[in-house]
Amino acid sequence: MCSPFCNAKKCQIDYYGVLGLTRDCIDLDIKKAYRRLAIHYHPVGAKNENFLEVFTLAAEAYEVLSDPLKRAIYNQYGEAGLKSGLPGPHGHIPPYVFHGDPIQTYNEFFGSESPYADLLDFLENKELLERITGGEGVNRKDDDVVIPLELQLIEIFRGALKKKKIERLVFANPEKTFTKMQEKIFTITIDPGLKTGTKIVFPEEGDRNPNTIPADIIFITADTPHETCQRENDDLLMIRDVTLNEALTGTVIKIDTLDARTLRIPITSIITPNYRKVVPGEGLPMMHDPTQRGDLVISFLIEFPMYLSVMSKNNVKEALDARRLKIIPDCT
Repeated sequence: MCSPFCNAKKCQIDYYGVLGLTRDCIDLDIKKAYRRLAIHYHPVGAKNENFLEVFTLAAEAYEVLSDPLKRAIYNQYGEAGLKSGLPGPHGHIPPYVFHGDPIQTYNEFFGSESPYADLLDFLENKELLERITGGEGVNRKDDDVVIPLELQLIEIFRGALKKKKIERLVFANPEKTFTKMQEKIFTITIDPGLKTGTKIVFPEEGDRNPNTIPADIIFITADTPHETCQRENDDLLMIRDVTLNEALTGTVIKIDTLDARTLRIPITSIITPNYRKVVPGEGLPMMHDPTQRGDLVISFLIEFPMYLSVMSKNNVKEALDARRLKIIPDCT
């Protein structure tokens, strides 16, 4: 399959592919996609010579898909039909020919050569700037960018280094009139026992704009579900299945820990619906002192038998009645 950015002489242009859209996209999607590509691939500050080709294709794709008639013809007849002309209900529909000047499309879309030209006008008009920014002027700071950071339980237990890639706008020229999309990788240190909902702040790392201070990027930690246990502060909670026989007569619970050890925990008490077995020091590390750990708390789900024979019922009844009728020594 040809790339959407392939040479038009060699293959058909996929206008939807150029803008990264699907055929059911709406007009707002088209505008957003063109704006993103036009800013990123503008020839000013271009990273390589292919930027101009992509910039031009994006302009042509926007012109076609933003025009309802051109888009309808393209959807039905493809690029060949669009550029060949077709008979219509009110006469011949002339072929579409791209004018060849992507800067013209860019200027018509943004209203000038700079997408922030109106903001630069405000900078020159102090009264207007004060009015639209509530007196904060160019020192107004953008709202925080909040990003959830999901952590696995093993990462909270051991600690980890997480890397998150964020796309943001940066200035593409010294005059700070053009911006482009640029990726930045943030390295985040996860300390053992880090609390759920912890905020990790990278000050002023958000989009660059001519008249505002960049936003803070804030990662907020959240625990991802674990297959066998969940956290409650520094404790680990776990549910294990036991049979009614094990609940009444005792058993040994085998547990694989997060640090790859195997615990064998004897249960000698009768397991009731509210019974919980606490294993001290087998939870998560504590933030203030990672050498100390919370507890492992085990709850139980009792599996009752689906069937008991009459003899088995009589035996159970006899055993329980004997316990209930057992003579207790008089201590008085």
